[in-house]
Amino acid sequence: GHGWSSPALKDGRVFLTSAVGGEGGSTMSLHALCVDESSGKILWDIEVFGGAQVTRIHTKNSHASPTPLVANGRVYVHFGHQGTACLDPDGKVLWRNTTLSYPPVHGSGGSPILAGDALIFSCDGGSDPFVVALEKSTGKILWKTKRETSAKKTFSFSTPLLITVKGQPQVISPGSGAVCAFDPKTGREIWRARYG
Repeated sequence: GHGWSSPALKDGRVFLTSAVGGEGGSTMSLHALCVDESSGKILWDIEVFGGAQVTRIHTKNSHASPTPLVANGRVYVHFGHQGTACLDPDGKVLWRNTTLSYPPVHGSGGSPILAGDALIFSCDGGSDPFVVALEKSTGKILWKTKRETSAKKTFSFSTPLLITVKGQPQVISPGSGAVCAFDPKTGREIWRARYG
């Protein structure tokens, strides 16, 4: 398959994602893979989302571009508008979320981050952009905050950043027309800085 995600290394295992098929067809298969660091042997290759719709993307992108996140004995894989999932280190799918549809432009690019119990990522598509947090143990939506922007083109491709300001965590998320800070527990916008 094709995958532009960066590898994630943990305890001698390399975690990757890929999109299989789709060339000339209407559906594809989205996979998570685990490779042994020392030998290069594929330990497991799991279809996370089967029958995913092929959408138009930029030729310099893939349907598996966000980087897996490995933390606390879990592997989180994100495929933009196609869905997000959590696996255990042996490849067992613990949960899937496919409820966050939005119109992608050029495909997906941003990766998720963890902030406490929240898996947070940006969904900045062709219209109605938003930032969302999923409960890391179940995949249920904790909060979903619309990104207010006056930009003519609302799509962007960014990975949020967790910082601490005066002892309080903030999730910094750049988008089209503005960079915003959100409360990772509630999704409330704390501040924003606009740009052209």
